[in-house]
Amino acid sequence: MGGNNSSSIVEGNSTNISAVLSHALAMQQDHFGGLSPDQTFMVWNPSGVFADTLRPFVIPMLGLLVGTVMMQIKRVATVGKLVLYFGAQSFMNIYMGWVMRTSVTVPKGTEINGHILQVDLTGCPAGFALTAMQQVISFIVFICVFMGTYYTPYRYTPKKLNSNFEIGCVVLFGCVFALNIALNNFSLGYISIAVNLIIRSCLPLSTFLSQQMLSIFGLYPFQRCRWKDITLMIIGVLCAGAFTMARILAANAEKKPGAVDKDSSGDMIMGVCMCVLSLLCGSLNLALAGVLGETKLNVFDTCAYMAIPATVFLLPIAMYYQKPVPGEWGKVFGKETMSDYEILMGVWDLNKHTMMWLGLSGVFSFIYNIIQFSIVHTLSPSATAFGGNFNKAALICLTMLLPFLRVHALPGAPYIYVIWSAVFINIAAFSYYSYLQIQAKQEEAMKSKLQEYNESGSQSDSEDETEESEESSGKY
Repeated sequence: MGGNNSSSIVEGNSTNISAVLSHALAMQQDHFGGLSPDQTFMVWNPSGVFADTLRPFVIPMLGLLVGTVMMQIKRVATVGKLVLYFGAQSFMNIYMGWVMRTSVTVPKGTEINGHILQVDLTGCPAGFALTAMQQVISFIVFICVFMGTYYTPYRYTPKKLNSNFEIGCVVLFGCVFALNIALNNFSLGYISIAVNLIIRSCLPLSTFLSQQMLSIFGLYPFQRCRWKDITLMIIGVLCAGAFTMARILAANAEKKPGAVDKDSSGDMIMGVCMCVLSLLCGSLNLALAGVLGETKLNVFDTCAYMAIPATVFLLPIAMYYQKPVPGEWGKVFGKETMSDYEILMGVWDLNKHTMMWLGLSGVFSFIYNIIQFSIVHTLSPSATAFGGNFNKAALICLTMLLPFLRVHALPGAPYIYVIWSAVFINIAAFSYYSYLQIQAKQEEAMKSKLQEYNESGSQSDSEDETEESEESSGKY
């Protein structure tokens, strides 16, 4: 009798889960333009129309394609690298925003645990667990590359770490790097790409402040304060703050009474805080990169040495840190707070396609790091910084201008005026700041060359005088 009851319960649960998943797949077919999810992502629609999911990736893919072609032409190779960098960076930003926030995990109207979803259950707000997964997958890809080239002329051997200092720097850099990426992924589950990017555009000021703090302890050379540069950075940061506040206030003002609070101001504030923390970690990351750069590690060395400590560092946070979950997640699982591990297990039960996209992000992350490393080491740091700022500015504008890149519709007046004004002033401030940095680098390079020329000229003059004196003494 007990066995029959158990089997009936299991069958009932299996039937319920099957019904949920079937409904989810059917609704996703409508969401993806009538095609099954496994036929829509990055695949050409035979009818001649791009699937909705593919449309945001058209611009990044064009950037990757055009940049690759331009790099083969010597005259425009440098510009081609920047175009390729734009394509790679924008692709990764859009993909992570899609995976973490906008992809439909379970569509609205689905009944789960006696609760009918009023809005789509979207994304997978498990930033720490996802980053740990990306590190593991990147390490697996590295092992495959290492084994695949082991018996070929292209065999790769990781650089040996020769001191405890180098080992400590690598472990510390790996933990800070992982925390930077994890907090950024975390924030993408709560805020839109545009808000995330405009906050991260404030990286120059936070980096400058972190360098000044490290210089107090003798860990970094003191940076000369140029008031024009500092003023531009402060203006850019104030505009980013105005943009973010306008989005939060607009979300509160436009919320209809009795409507489902899918994107509450509390969730947005949490996402903003996590993005700011990620920004600070990114600044520390850049400062540590100057120390780590002395060890001359490339992207494969970085993956080989940092993946394991970064994963070990993130696992306890992913397993035990309980955080508020956005949107319908709390109602679906009957909890107000969940750990990243619990969210991942829930997503695995609800929609394994989402888990596949999460795993694929690890492969894309590995490829992106290779592209970024090659760009940074073939262009000057100032040019790379300018390229990064331009990429953020361009993607923010494209996100606001193109409807298929938006997570939500743009707010109405007066918030939209504040948002557009903040965007343009922010872009202008940081673009002018990047121009001043490039100009300062060029002036320093000219001064050093002039100094070398003067030193070589004075040395040659002294040699000529010595030869003349020797000749005159020989005559006597």
